[in-house]
Amino acid sequence: MKKNESGRSMVEMLGVLAIIGVLSVGGIAGYTMAMNRYRANEVVDMTNKYAVIVYSGWMTAKMMNNGTVPNNYSNPTFASTGLFGSNNSVNGTTIALAASNPIDEDGVDIVLTFDNKKICQATATSLGISNSGCATGNGSLTYTFKQS
Repeated sequence: MKKNESGRSMVEMLGVLAIIGVLSVGGIAGYTMAMNRYRANEVVDMTNKYAVIVYSGWMTAKMMNNGTVPNNYSNPTFASTGLFGSNNSVNGTTIALAASNPIDEDGVDIVLTFDNKKICQATATSLGISNSGCATGNGSLTYTFKQS
């Protein structure tokens, strides 16, 4: 007497596992890209806040000195703004931010230095600038904040 059994073969089960594996890899890659974009947008937000503080301080010093910036004026340090608290970290990505000269009525040049190459590249994309400075792990970008 022959018994007729129904069920899945080993090949079918391996096929299902392969499909699940491919979908998982794609999901993890998508999640990583989304998190990098999120971190980059946080950096852009902090950069713009810092640029506004620097620009406002520069313009205030200029107005109080009758149209010229005083010789002893210095840009506020990033730490002194209180934007980050005690460290320069945005969601685990350490950055250094500094306003470089010149600052003028058109805007502020900001230099960002990253410890994470992928966040550096994502930030460059978010800012719409070249990511050529992100070639190393400690990449840096120069971004000109335009006051509107």
